[in-house]
Amino acid sequence: MKTYFLDLSKIKKPMQAVLLVGLTAFIFTVALVQPDGILPVHAKHQAICKARTSHKVVALTFNISWGGKVPGPVLDTLKTQNQQATFFISSAWAQKYPQLARRIAAEGHEIGSSLDRQVTPDNSTAAELNEELLTMKEITCQASGVTPTLLRISHGEWNELFLSAAAEAGYTVVQWNLNSMDIQTPGKDNIVNNVVKGVQPGSIILMNASDTASQTPGALSDVIAGLRAEGYELVTVSSLLKIGQGVTD
Repeated sequence: MKTYFLDLSKIKKPMQAVLLVGLTAFIFTVALVQPDGILPVHAKHQAICKARTSHKVVALTFNISWGGKVPGPVLDTLKTQNQQATFFISSAWAQKYPQLARRIAAEGHEIGSSLDRQVTPDNSTAAELNEELLTMKEITCQASGVTPTLLRISHGEWNELFLSAAAEAGYTVVQWNLNSMDIQTPGKDNIVNNVVKGVQPGSIILMNASDTASQTPGALSDVIAGLRAEGYELVTVSSLLKIGQGVTD
C-alpha cells in the first residue's frame, strides 16, 4: 500500500488555508461519527414544570384519578367562567367514568394522561413502562375520544427511565411549579391564596378534581377571579407552550 504526503509548501497560501479548513472539518466529523456511521445524540429528556415567558399567561391543570362527585362541579364552574383547562386523567378513571371523560373533551378542555404510581428502576423496566404508557393512551382514547399526548406522574416524582419511556410512547411530560394544595383540603381561602399569591408568568398550576379534593369546586371561581384580577390569562398547557419554552425550573 502506497502512502502519499501533501506538501503544503508548494501550494499558494490562499489554497493552503482552504485545504487546512477542509481537513480540520473532515477530521472533526470523523471523530464524531460512530462505527455504524450515525452521529451520537445526547439529548436529555425533561419534565416541563413551567414556561419561560414574561407574559402574564398561566396554565390551569387538574388531576383526576378517582371519584365521580367532584369532576362535574369543577366542569360546571369552568363552563360558567368560560374557562378552558388541561385535565390529566388516569386511564382507570376514564374507563370507569367515560361519560365524564367525554364531557371534558366535548367542552373544549385538553386531556392528558396521568400515571398514578411512582416509577423506580426496581419496579419497572423500560419495556414494561413503555407498554404500560401505550396501554394507558389507548384506554384513555377509547373512553374520551381523544388521544393524549401530554403525560403527568401524579406523585410529582420522575426519573430518567420514566422520561425516556414517555418520549418513546409519544408523550410530553408535564408536571407543575405551583401547587394549590387543594388535595389536602386546607380550606377555600388557603387554596385561593396558595394560587394567587404564588403565581408568576408561565406557571403551570396544579389543582385536583378527584373526590378527595372536596373543597376545589367551592374555591375554583375565586381562584379564576383572583388570577384574572392580577392580569393573568388562563390557558391550556399546549397553548402556554406555544407562548413560552417549557422548562423544568
